[in-house]
Amino acid sequence: MGWYNINATRITGNLIGIDGTDEYSGLEKIISDIVDFELTQNRTYSYWNNVFAKIFKSNGIVFHNNLELKNPNDHFKSWVIKLYNVELYFKSSEPEIRLIKNEKRLYSKKWSEFSGTEFYKLMNEIKTSCQQRI
Repeated sequence: MGWYNINATRITGNLIGIDGTDEYSGLEKIISDIVDFELTQNRTYSYWNNVFAKIFKSNGIVFHNNLELKNPNDHFKSWVIKLYNVELYFKSSEPEIRLIKNEKRLYSKKWSEFSGTEFYKLMNEIKTSCQQRI
């Protein structure tokens, strides 16, 4: 009781696990570790476009995007995901992920500095921004 063991297995068989007494910080840590691992494996823009799109879909966040590729080997140079009055976007000319709501920048991070911890912060900011739309 009161001890958490959280594990994640990648489709390739890689296993990441943590344990501890605080479930919230454990979830934050494992999400950060998973994203850090994925960033070491693949930092292409189109790969992460698909990651963001799948996360939103699996969480029931309705969005409009330009993330449709005819050929799965193509790569995006720039992209935008629109969530109501919130936009998450990346421009390859300014390699930075930005979250904008009503023309106000809520989050920005250079792509080269993007990490698991930053991913977790960004997801929380998106969740908060989408909840405030009502």
